[in-house]
Amino acid sequence: MATTFDSKLNNFSSITLTELNASASFLKRIDRKFLLTWKQFSEVLEELKENFQVLQIVDKKVFSYDNVYMDTDDYFFYNQHENKQKARTKVRTRLYKDSDLAFFEYKQKENGITSKYRYEFPSDEHGKMTKWKKRFFEWVWQSMYDSTVKVPKIFPAIKTRYKRITLVDRLWGERLTIDFDIRTLDLRDEDASETNLKNLVIIESKSLETNCKSLEIMEKHGFKQAKSCSKYSLWVVYSWLAKKYNTFKDTMKEIENIKNEMK
Repeated sequence: MATTFDSKLNNFSSITLTELNASASFLKRIDRKFLLTWKQFSEVLEELKENFQVLQIVDKKVFSYDNVYMDTDDYFFYNQHENKQKARTKVRTRLYKDSDLAFFEYKQKENGITSKYRYEFPSDEHGKMTKWKKRFFEWVWQSMYDSTVKVPKIFPAIKTRYKRITLVDRLWGERLTIDFDIRTLDLRDEDASETNLKNLVIIESKSLETNCKSLEIMEKHGFKQAKSCSKYSLWVVYSWLAKKYNTFKDTMKEIENIKNEMK
């Protein structure tokens, strides 16, 4: 499937990583997500080429990502979302496999606005909570929460792998990430097997504006924004780790419909 998308991306003008970071590296932004099938995304991709450039590094336009999400023993971060708390936290290490770069990332969402804090670390420490990662996490946590809220102890919980395409609006700087070939693994169960979310494409818009070009295109095609689509939370549910998941039932149903289209 990456090969199929690659051929369509040849019709896009390209943007370098330096240019992308200068124009659309939003550490505070409005996020929107859409769940599509491969076929639906292929159709939308044709229309996106009129307004968007594709990230290209050397000769690559499709990149491999490897994430390890951290959480407490009782999945506190997951339950923040399940319980619809206004302030929600995600913590992960991310490995950009094609460039061997790795970052520790802390994401805080509050009232619909996402803020991200991160620092680079040696790639061989990916998926590990080292002393420096713990200190960074504690520092950001204390700046986000009231001093009476104790800093939790966190550990590796879920691993995800996927392919990603990144597009940037030429005029407004909106950034789209397109994730597919998505696989998840429960890291706390030695006998766990990897889950493959076949046929699912997750498009995420990151913008500083309430209106953006991708939203216009998606609405034109009749695609609605996904509700309660925290990717980490969904991975917890699909790994059978959640005691309750009422918040995500509609999104899970949509994903199952997408998966079933291939049967």
